[in-house]
Amino acid sequence: MLSDDDILAAVRRGLGAPGADDAAFPAAGAHITRHLLVAGEIVRCVETRTEGTAFHAGTRDLSDLPEYDDLDRYPVPAPADPGAARSTLRLVRRGSVAAHACSTCTNGRKPCARCRGAGDVACRTHVPCAGCEGRLCCLACEGTGKRAREAADRPQGETASRVRCRKCGADDAACGKCRGAGRKKCGVCGGTASRPCPDCAGGGTVSHDFCAGTGRYVEWTEGVVVREPVVDTVEESSDLPARAFAWTNEADAWNRVDHVGEDAFPPNGTDAGSGPGTRTDLTEATDLTEATDLAQDTDLAEVAARLKPRLGFRDGEVARRVRVRYLSLARVTHDDHPDRVYVVIPGRPAPRVVTVRSPRRAWRLAALALLVLVAVVAVSRLLT
Repeated sequence: MLSDDDILAAVRRGLGAPGADDAAFPAAGAHITRHLLVAGEIVRCVETRTEGTAFHAGTRDLSDLPEYDDLDRYPVPAPADPGAARSTLRLVRRGSVAAHACSTCTNGRKPCARCRGAGDVACRTHVPCAGCEGRLCCLACEGTGKRAREAADRPQGETASRVRCRKCGADDAACGKCRGAGRKKCGVCGGTASRPCPDCAGGGTVSHDFCAGTGRYVEWTEGVVVREPVVDTVEESSDLPARAFAWTNEADAWNRVDHVGEDAFPPNGTDAGSGPGTRTDLTEATDLTEATDLAQDTDLAEVAARLKPRLGFRDGEVARRVRVRYLSLARVTHDDHPDRVYVVIPGRPAPRVVTVRSPRRAWRLAALALLVLVAVVAVSRLLT
């Protein structure tokens, strides 16, 4: 932490005073306040446990899955990295696995719903001719076999040649594909009026979806343990605007705190008797400074006080990491410089100084802008 003398010397250097002359920025009239920037994150590993019935069509060997008796008490080690990607652990309740023969099918087959087990479905004996589609199949008899008194005109745009009609015998009158019939035998059933069922290919049965055609299935009670990281971002400044973070950079003398696991909790915040992975409410726990023996550093004590409201236990939390950085800035005002505020930022090899407008100057500029606006409006009205 910079001393008052170091802070004033930094401001003098920032003003360009030769040799940091005390007269350029005397200690008398200077007002120094200290402000802390804290940035980082609290990463919690949050766990959820659910139990339900699992199903698998056919047979399955579940010996590779861990077994449990009480899902809530099943021990899962805390993760080394609370920020690790989402993970899922599946378990089998001991004694719950049961293999069954499918009672709604026969060896994995069931009657086809479309043909009702017959294997065949009804079909049309004839289909319209692909050439004339049954319209004007013959210009003389129109497929009836009896010639009309006046032949019909060729369809507009027709280019195909016509042939002798096999029904009425008219030359150059019939469609070349059906020769005046207007239809042809169905190519699927050959005119028999029935065809193999497309769903069962004529077999009358189909595979049973429920058991995947195996005739068996397995059921068991499954426990699922899901862990995923939840990140709480920390960015706080004590009595400084949020843009104060933009005044800093990585080269500044940031201090860092990185605690994982038990060290990231205030003391008395764990309850070893509550079962694996459980903790008590931390909102009334002792300060983090006591937990980490950091009370000797007043800045870190303030960091701990600012973090404490965020350190409450979240349902399902099994591990956490507290990783933050903090930097103490000095805000300097001077009676001889009423329009400026000097912010001293510790850094290496020497502190930096950022100069900003004082609130007084900002208000004066705002008032001036308002007066200018009022004058412009008044002149505009006079001119109109």
